[in-house]
Amino acid sequence: MAHAYQTEDTQSELFFALCEKFGNDIFMRAKLKNGEPCNEWVDITWEKAADEALLMGAGLIEMGIEKGDCVGIFAHNRPRWIIADQAIQGSGAIGVPIYPTSTDSQLAFILNDCGANAIITGDRELMEQALRVKPEVSSLNFIGCMTNLKTPPDEYLTDYNSLLKKGSESSFAREQFKQRRKQLTGKNTAAIIYTSGTTGNPKGVVLSQENFKSQTDVLISTPVLQKVLEREIRLESLCFLPLCHIMARTADYHLQMAMGTTIIFSESIQKVQKNLLEVKPNILFSVPRLYEKIYEAVRLYSEKFTGIQKKIFDWALKTGNKASDYMIEGSPLPPALGIKFALSNVLVFDKIRKAVGFDRLVVAGSGGGALSGDITKFFRSMNITITEGYGLTETTSAVSSNAPTFVEPLPDKWIYKKAMDWLVDTVIVMQSKGKCPFKSLKGMLKITVVSKLILPRFIIKPGFVGRPCKDTEIKIAEDGEVLVKGPQVFTRDSGYFKREDKTDEVFTKDGFFMTGDIGEIDADGFLKITDRKKELIVTSGGKNIAPNPIELALTIDMYIDQACVVGDGRNYVTALIVPQFELIEKIAGDMNIPYNENRDLIRSTEIIRFFEEIVEKVNQNLARYEQIKKFRLLPQSFSEETGELTPTQKMKRRVIYEKYSSEIDSLYKNKK
Repeated sequence: MAHAYQTEDTQSELFFALCEKFGNDIFMRAKLKNGEPCNEWVDITWEKAADEALLMGAGLIEMGIEKGDCVGIFAHNRPRWIIADQAIQGSGAIGVPIYPTSTDSQLAFILNDCGANAIITGDRELMEQALRVKPEVSSLNFIGCMTNLKTPPDEYLTDYNSLLKKGSESSFAREQFKQRRKQLTGKNTAAIIYTSGTTGNPKGVVLSQENFKSQTDVLISTPVLQKVLEREIRLESLCFLPLCHIMARTADYHLQMAMGTTIIFSESIQKVQKNLLEVKPNILFSVPRLYEKIYEAVRLYSEKFTGIQKKIFDWALKTGNKASDYMIEGSPLPPALGIKFALSNVLVFDKIRKAVGFDRLVVAGSGGGALSGDITKFFRSMNITITEGYGLTETTSAVSSNAPTFVEPLPDKWIYKKAMDWLVDTVIVMQSKGKCPFKSLKGMLKITVVSKLILPRFIIKPGFVGRPCKDTEIKIAEDGEVLVKGPQVFTRDSGYFKREDKTDEVFTKDGFFMTGDIGEIDADGFLKITDRKKELIVTSGGKNIAPNPIELALTIDMYIDQACVVGDGRNYVTALIVPQFELIEKIAGDMNIPYNENRDLIRSTEIIRFFEEIVEKVNQNLARYEQIKKFRLLPQSFSEETGELTPTQKMKRRVIYEKYSSEIDSLYKNKK
């Protein structure tokens, strides 16, 4: 049976088709009421979302929005973000999502670059920011706000209710909206998404409806998700990554919409862990840092254990680690290990899942950076498979995925089909209800069969970002650059908005997109990303060094928050390290080290010696020319606000090198 995401050619038609299908079921949930923050979760049905998207779209048309006009979406995550996007698409316009953390100059640049006719802001503060830059943007005709305004809207300022009212009062505009929506095809531009700009002004990536449809097909084509759709299992997801980022847009919005999921919006990134415990989601997509923090918290908490409690915990970790090795390699668990693994889940891992709000989690994804293999294995021990993927804005997110897929098709036998159903029964249905499959006889019997027949056919390799997605080609250029081709990749014809020169630079003669990442493909076809091409360090001795793996090896330690490796054009490698100050303060207290602020801590001889031991452990697994010879502890974290990170939390190395130039220079003086 064909599903709606396969039969509908545009995100707009898919949205309205699903709204008609699911009607009064809950589509979105947030702690927002009439656009204002509140203390309770407020539900929005599919039917209401469709009604408001129609009226808002008609309101935009009444405000003068024409086909092909660009309309900015400048808002934090909320249900009205999705409604606004659907209103913009349905009106025939092009949505331009903008990070709500953008500065005035960044906001003005994007609005001018795309020639935005309008901008829809999330709250009054963002509306005021848009008002500040309006004199600099000649194309901007009006500003809308998702939060209702206290003062009456004027000719160039409107709010959510006013847009809906305009749409409800104009049957002509509503009819226009329906006509424009039905005239959309896969070739139409769906959005212009600006890259985060680590090396200068961002470029607008032009993505079509066809790109988005292909990406949804890519994400939903795994055997497990196909079974979920086939059995019409409805799940709940927690969305906290910014929807203006391509990963969140495709995974937290498009994928969940296609699956009929209830999308629950986190109050903020700062409240994610609190919301996890409230919501206990079935689906979660995150950057690696959230998983790292949970891993660090569990390790720190376990240090308090003593006696039999510590022995049980250590035994469970050891058992889980060994079982993970078998599952990752695609080997059946020996019977004795299988029993121990089940017992470790009952005694330890099930409790950890509940403590962090993961007790109903069945689908977990990670992207935007590398996830340590140790962390992947740790969560696998808890019966949680974290799916890593790889992609860019230009590829509409994923071109490869470590999602559980069969290396070879299952034998066409009754028992294998039944085992697939039992896989879904245990790791999807039971776990989505907060039930540990190892705690019931039926669950144990089913998962035993699954572990023998199904799990060995899934190969998931920590440290790799998976094999090429459906209909996608990946190859490695002579210089190690990853080249990709597929229906989700933006085309040479669309390319970067108004930047044909930059578009031509990123395509090979045979049509492959040049990702700018360095990688390798193993014998099983799994891709590993080793670094960004432009970030490779070349020492004065001519050695090529990838900084990302070294930085990952450092930050996997719970006492290191961030690390930036330095060494380009130098004769050895050094590092700037930001400690986890909450943990370092505890060490200082235990060692009676006096301090008033972070700067006192990083100057302490004892603290420096403590980090020397950590760095030395990391060096033991590095080639001699990669080893960190010196490091400098920094008193504050890199952040977007202070300019060292992009909105997607990638390091702006040039900014860091300039800001900490004196600290870096000191690392290359008087080396012992």
